[in-house]
Amino acid sequence: MPPCAPVGYDCLMRRFFAIILLLSALLPSWEAHAARLQDGPLIVEYGAGDEDAAQRAMRELKAAVVEFGPRMPLGDQPVNVFIAPSVAAFHDRAPGFMPGQVSGVADPQRGLITVKSPRLRGARANFLDTLRHELVHVLVERNTKPAFMPLWLNEGLAMFMAKEYEFATPMTMAVMFFENRMMEYKDLDQAFMNPGQEMEFGDAYAQALSLTRHLYKRLGPERFWQVVLGTRTMAFPDALRQYGGFTVHELWVGYIRSLWLVVLIGALASGSFFTPISVLTIVAWFSVRRQRRKVLEGWARDEEEERLRNLVDPMPPLMTWEEAIEDSTTYIPGIDDEEDADRY
Repeated sequence: MPPCAPVGYDCLMRRFFAIILLLSALLPSWEAHAARLQDGPLIVEYGAGDEDAAQRAMRELKAAVVEFGPRMPLGDQPVNVFIAPSVAAFHDRAPGFMPGQVSGVADPQRGLITVKSPRLRGARANFLDTLRHELVHVLVERNTKPAFMPLWLNEGLAMFMAKEYEFATPMTMAVMFFENRMMEYKDLDQAFMNPGQEMEFGDAYAQALSLTRHLYKRLGPERFWQVVLGTRTMAFPDALRQYGGFTVHELWVGYIRSLWLVVLIGALASGSFFTPISVLTIVAWFSVRRQRRKVLEGWARDEEEERLRNLVDPMPPLMTWEEAIEDSTTYIPGIDDEEDADRY
């Protein structure tokens, strides 16, 4: 027997077990997360050292379900919350994000939520707010048709209901405006699909919350929720027009006009309203507003000209509804999403 092994073993066997031990150390250890709490459809899985976090998570989830229930009930399907005990375990479930970029992710269709353990968070990170944020994504999935809701509203609603107002403070919005980082409406959703661009990704969250709060203030609670829940059966532009009484274009114009007050508050909050930088901020605001007004007025003229042309010489439809349904190349939200879900 070779001297490198005890009686009953050889070197090959020892190497084999060494490889098994190495692989088990690299792969997520599900045994470490065997502990769980359950209260009805709410399930919290956690590892050693996170017992207190699990108890706090369950209390917060139960309170949030009661708070959000009148507008967006949870239903009977389970919601599984996984408290990741390590950064590696978290990013194993959030592979599309950069390290440190997010503290929680959700798979709303499956009712899965993954959050970092409070032990892994910075002093400013709020564990309970993150739980509420991700729970809202699950509730949106269960109470609307996400394909009908723009991403900015989905994310804005999650921050709004979780009270994560720090994402869009007046100072934050003022700096974004002064540095000309405000995105056009047509570009806002796309920014959420590109988390690798750190500043743009963060700006998209700030602007989504800012725009959501503007919509809430403009509509009031009842009409706001009629628009949100209207996306169960119709696209957001149609729900906004039916329940809100205005178009996406009019929403955007009103939002842009409202930003001057946010910029002003941001300048005042900085304690340097009368400094050159504050004066430049206000000058920049009026300059950018004038430029954007020209663009918006151009869009309005184009829409009006097209409407008048159609009144005189209406354009025939490209195809009938029946032809569109039978066309194999036609994308049908919901049906095609379900058929293609396993490809993403």
